[in-house]
Amino acid sequence: METVIDGVWSLMSGSKNTWTLEDLEAIVRKAVREAVEQVRSEEVKLVVDALNKLATYTFEGFKKILEILEKQGKVLEEHSRILEEHSKILQEHSKMLVEHGKSLAKLEATLEDHGKMLVEHGKSLAKLEVTIGSLTSRMGINMERMVLNIYKDILEQEGLRIEKVEKLRLKDVEGKYYRKGAKLEIDIYAHNDKVYFIEVKSLVDIDDVEWFNTKCNIFEEILGRRADKRIIVCINILKDAYDRSRELGIHTICGKVIEVEEEEEEGLNTPITMK
Repeated sequence: METVIDGVWSLMSGSKNTWTLEDLEAIVRKAVREAVEQVRSEEVKLVVDALNKLATYTFEGFKKILEILEKQGKVLEEHSRILEEHSKILQEHSKMLVEHGKSLAKLEATLEDHGKMLVEHGKSLAKLEVTIGSLTSRMGINMERMVLNIYKDILEQEGLRIEKVEKLRLKDVEGKYYRKGAKLEIDIYAHNDKVYFIEVKSLVDIDDVEWFNTKCNIFEEILGRRADKRIIVCINILKDAYDRSRELGIHTICGKVIEVEEEEEEGLNTPITMK
């Protein structure tokens, strides 16, 4: 008698090359039916029923496993797609980082160049500062001479010849007279046993008066004698500075006295001498 297995192999010996799970299930069931038809005993029928149930459970289990594997395959496929996209993003980020690195290198080189330029500019500014300082000093001397020349006649009436006015400079190294390391300067006229201290400016305010008075006291201490006159020569003087100079006994020769509160106040339009 032909067995179930023989029937299966007989049915699978056809020309078909590819078999699906459904094909296998159909073949098994057909082989079982043919075997049942050949064998009529009750025991065989029970066995056949058991085989049918086993085949049903087996194929249903295979189907579920295949479904699960199919789902897992789709999940793995989706994960692969996501990983591929992430890989592309990482590649793009890597390119961006490389470009940023190049940009930073260029920026660093630019900053280094700018640093060198700033150093050069600093040197140039230092030279310019020295030049301007020298120019300002010369301009100050020229301005003083110009102011003295403007009031030359009045100064001569005071017994002072402007060509004999000189600068007296002192560096207080030890701070004995004013402040340690301070540089002091005053215009002095010394002739025929007369000593005049002079302050020459275009505009004089009250601080200028106070500072001139302080310098006069310092240089009198240094020279060991009092000045015969303390004189301020200027184009304009503020009213409070004018009043203060009078209080201190300083002779003031100026072109105009200006009220502090107003920009344009009536003043003295002609040169005056105040004793």
